Amino acid sequence: MSTFDVSVVGPEDWPAISELFEPKGPVENCWCTYFRMTAKERAACDPAERKDRLRDLVEAGERVGILGSVDGVPAGWIGVGPRQGFPRLRGSRAAKPLPGDDPERIWSVVCLYVAREHRGRGMAKALIDRAVRWARDEKADAIEAYPEDDRDPVAGIDRSSFHGRVSTFESCGFTVIEPRLQRRALVRKDLR
Repeated sequence: MSTFDVSVVGPEDWPAISELFEPKGPVENCWCTYFRMTAKERAACDPAERKDRLRDLVEAGERVGILGSVDGVPAGWIGVGPRQGFPRLRGSRAAKPLPGDDPERIWSVVCLYVAREHRGRGMAKALIDRAVRWARDEKADAIEAYPEDDRDPVAGIDRSSFHGRVSTFESCGFTVIEPRLQRRALVRKDLR
């Protein structure tokens, strides 16, 4: 029987992250930098520079995410941290804050990736649950995500999206706050 391990990324985890993301660095060489940069910064950055940027953050001990493995093999990733650490969220319609929100007290899940050979085994749920525990440990008021809304079987969803699915987040105790954009939703879990 396979064993899952999910843990907050530390400086020593770069080789495992690189192994999971190679050769394409999920989502066309994003290297989980899309939300970590402004649009202008990202446009000026090629995939190798994005990889270097993520490596620099990891090796500096920044709070960048959770790494999952199956029997010691890197298998999943969730990009998560304080909302303020994701400049791209400030202008995002999918992540628009609610009235009364204190963005400094909210954590955001910006990326959820499970390697194809490990999908359908509960890795996504394990990653989300660990992200929730981490945000709670850091005294966040809430954790939110902006997943594809798969609740209506007739509506098409972007299967190549790395935002996750509403149903997965709901299974982890998140509540749909409101639909966003055409096929996305704001989901949130109160941690107070």
